[in-house]
Amino acid sequence: MKRKVTALLTALLLTLTLCVPTLAWTEYGAIYDETDALGSEELSDLGQYTLPQLTEALHLDLRVDIFTNEDVSEGTTAGDIATYVYKDSGYGWGEEKDGISLTLVMEPLADGSYTLAETDWCVYAMLSETRGDGQELSGLVYDAVEPYMTARAWDGTDMTVSAEALCQAVNAMAATAADYLSADFPTEAQQPETVQSGEAPELGSTGMNYVFDLRGMLSDGEREELEDRAEDIALRRSCGIYTLFVEDFTAYGYGDDPYTALYQIYHAEGLGVGEDRNGVIIMLSMKERDYAMFVYGEWAEYAFDRYGEKQLEDRFLDKFSGGDWYAGVSSYLAACDEFLTLAEDGKPVRSSPLPAIGIAVAVSCLIAFLVCMILKGQMKSVRKGVDANVYTTAGGGLKLTDSYDHYTHTTETRRKIESDSGGGGRSSGGTVSRSGGGGHGRSGKF
Repeated sequence: MKRKVTALLTALLLTLTLCVPTLAWTEYGAIYDETDALGSEELSDLGQYTLPQLTEALHLDLRVDIFTNEDVSEGTTAGDIATYVYKDSGYGWGEEKDGISLTLVMEPLADGSYTLAETDWCVYAMLSETRGDGQELSGLVYDAVEPYMTARAWDGTDMTVSAEALCQAVNAMAATAADYLSADFPTEAQQPETVQSGEAPELGSTGMNYVFDLRGMLSDGEREELEDRAEDIALRRSCGIYTLFVEDFTAYGYGDDPYTALYQIYHAEGLGVGEDRNGVIIMLSMKERDYAMFVYGEWAEYAFDRYGEKQLEDRFLDKFSGGDWYAGVSSYLAACDEFLTLAEDGKPVRSSPLPAIGIAVAVSCLIAFLVCMILKGQMKSVRKGVDANVYTTAGGGLKLTDSYDHYTHTTETRRKIESDSGGGGRSSGGTVSRSGGGGHGRSGKF
């Protein structure tokens, strides 16, 4: 039996080694696609940003590999390939090599597309005993990914559908791994004592789908009313409108930047409406009064471009700065509904070109006027003289004298400009536009 296994793995090793030069690989960070047919902007974001950032936060290597079965030896399963690639490619975090991988083995079709049998994919996990059970984790991830591996999505008729199913499967894998480790086996980066103290509860603990008040800023009645309004907007406008209140966003282990943390929370929780997961989310972290906004999905980004984000922010952020939490969320929901309505009518909120045109015209006129005045100043008045003595000086002739300018010194005066911010007060803060990793948004203080 051992000889058969050794022969199988040796054949597999030789096959993969010899075929590497001819493979048309596409690499998206932590995602490798041998088919070169499943690429999308969302998949690229997942591979280059979401999975690497979660890997750092969870101390768990997250990988996705898509192979073809053209050169795979008969009898080799997806599980065999997943095991070999994980170990041979140096996957895993730390000395224990903690990690989880999703492996797909696809079959090429004559038209250039690919199909995937429901048995030709595998979830492989390794986890140290101090953090949990690797087999249990792989089972949970398998159950989370399985709904997106149906034959209907992978029959080769539409690779766009397959690509979307893959993105959903990757999101499910990431969210399940994050939930498993955050709930029972927090990493050092997640501050175990903070998680255990309840300062970083899960979003689902509120029983809400759109208004996550993990800080208790709203009464039960206010939260339920705002939840109903947000759900109504999501159903009517096909865009999720989310609000998140937390005590300290850094307690979730996603770093010290509020925008990056919100971006990862959005994907880890699988937020968004529709296949493109369209949505807008704002986060207010009360400890240091940090604020962030994140917009994701083609439809949402059309309705809320960078200018629209700033206009949206102006509708509600001042209310949060003043401590009126209910009014802030209410104004936020109303503004989102208004902006989405305008976008549906083909009139999204956009900056007007008229001010820029007016400034350009005014500057052009000013420059033209100055040029004309300079030219006029250089001209001499000329009139016709009747007598010859008009063209001579009073002294009876033309006299030229020398004139010299001598440079002596320059006097420079400086004055210190004092700040009028004063001491003891708290700045109302400000926000800046942010992007990266797919989607865009803003962050700052409130």
